[in-house]
This record gives sequence, C-alpha cells and structure tokens, in this order.
Amino acid sequence: MRKIVFTGPESTGKTTLVEHLGKHLQMPVVKEVARDYIHGLDRPYQYEDLLNIAMLQMSEEERIRAMHGGLLICDTDLLTIKIWADDKFHTCEQWLSHAFLDRSADVYFLCKPDFPWAPDPQREDPNRREHLYHVFREHLIQYKKRFIELGGTVEARMAEVLHVLSENTIKTF
Repeated sequence: MRKIVFTGPESTGKTTLVEHLGKHLQMPVVKEVARDYIHGLDRPYQYEDLLNIAMLQMSEEERIRAMHGGLLICDTDLLTIKIWADDKFHTCEQWLSHAFLDRSADVYFLCKPDFPWAPDPQREDPNRREHLYHVFREHLIQYKKRFIELGGTVEARMAEVLHVLSENTIKTF
C-alpha cells in the first residue's frame, strides 16, 4: 500500500495540510475519524473508545483505498491512537501496536508544534504539545519509520511535502 501520514500533537496543522494536499493532487483523503466519533458521544471518551476509533480509522483507510486505489493521504493513523492510549490511559493493546507496524506509512510528515494553539472542544492540552511532539518523534525513530519534520507556515510545510513527494516521484511510495 502506498501511504503517507501527517502526524504529531494537537493543533499542528495536520488537517489543513491533508486538505491542501488532497486538493493539490486531486485525490481523496483519509480523515481523522476520532473527531466525529468523540463528537457523537454523550459522555467523556474511555479507553475502549480509542480501540473503536482504531478500528474505524483502519476501515476508513480501506474504504478510501477501495475507492481510489492510489496513494493514501492520511490525517493521522494508528500511531496517534497508540500514543494517545499510552499517554491518557497508560496502556495499549498489543493488537494495536502490531496493527500500527503492519499498516505503517511509507513516509510520515511529523508536524512541529510551532503553530499557535487553536482552541477546539476536542483538544485537550495546549501545554504538552512540545512533549508529545518528542513522544511522536521517539516512536518514529524507535520503530525505524521514515519521517520528515515539518515546521513553519502552512505554505512552507506544503512546499516541503511537495518537494519530498516530487523527489520520490510518488510512484516509489
């Protein structure tokens, strides 16, 4: 599977970049399913909800791949859910860790927390973005995943993404 993922802590421009890239390449994108899932709850989310979100995220990837068949452009993936489970609930199911490894991206774009915090009812902690950025980075290093760090403006980040994709001529993903 050819797959790229935008990842990192909250409020770092992931969704904006995914939307821009999808429009630029005229391709569908895999949205972060957690937003709709959590929005639909009438209670605070629980650990089991993260497992449901993981299953839904995988299903959404498969749905978009079946429709399009080409490059998957993902606004997050199982790495985020794994880190979220570890950080929030201090546990993570083994199957989730294995699924992350089995479904990893060809390249991750790790978004730096140098954007101003944008309040959102689902965002939890503007003060831990730097810490969580390093957690994401360490996971990518630990699991030997190819990643590119993105910082600066949306325009600068998009230019870097397009440069990386053109250097790899998308076909090699």
